[in-house]
Amino acid sequence: MFSQRYFVLSMTLASAIPLAPLAAQPAMPFGPPSFANFDLNHDGAITEKEFGEARAQRIKERSEQGYQMRGLANAPAFAEFDRNGDGRLDPTEFTNLAAQHRPPR
Repeated sequence: MFSQRYFVLSMTLASAIPLAPLAAQPAMPFGPPSFANFDLNHDGAITEKEFGEARAQRIKERSEQGYQMRGLANAPAFAEFDRNGDGRLDPTEFTNLAAQHRPPR
């Protein structure tokens, strides 16, 4: 009886060992950041300062998680989003340009 329990326990532990490195991998977030991720003060508009802070935070977090920063040099600047030049992004401006800059699947 003891040897059977020992065998079952050792097989259970052995089967869990290969999974340990997989469990340590960061969870991949799905989809691009939303308007709400950039609207840091939640006033319904994104200023250039909020845009820069939110982008820097996202880059920092993803870098710390080990993600490659592909395409970072080609990331659109705030001015590309601010089509009407008023210094603020509304949800439509953000969504329209963000959709154009999504990587192909």
